[in-house]
Amino acid sequence: MASILLIEDNQNNADYIIRILEGVGHTVAHHLRGLDGSRAARRSRPDLILLDFNLPHIDGTTLSLSLKKNLGGSEAPPIVAVTARNSAIDRSLAARYGFAAFVGKPFEPEELIEVVEAILKEAAAKAAADKQSA
Repeated sequence: MASILLIEDNQNNADYIIRILEGVGHTVAHHLRGLDGSRAARRSRPDLILLDFNLPHIDGTTLSLSLKKNLGGSEAPPIVAVTARNSAIDRSLAARYGFAAFVGKPFEPEELIEVVEAILKEAAAKAAADKQSA
């Protein structure tokens, strides 16, 4: 299964997400602080990044730009917003910043699993197509 990096400053939310994703076989590394998560992403290059918008010291949207830049631009792992900022404006902001998907809190476990699996499937198909064309 996939290697997932979760950057979430609320430990209860993180525990919930980890339980869900590990329950379907994924490996989840968690960081409470954005900059720690960014360093971990550069070290381990996860298959997928789940990113909260409301982080201390750095906003999730700003962090997403840094992650993409440092992880290869269009070759960076997909980033999914998982946030309580759940308005239409926030969804639009996530799209503008290039998030692959948006999951608003609170969410049902099935919703998170569905989004994660769809994004991982898309990323695998893109990687296969890129490999074939190279």
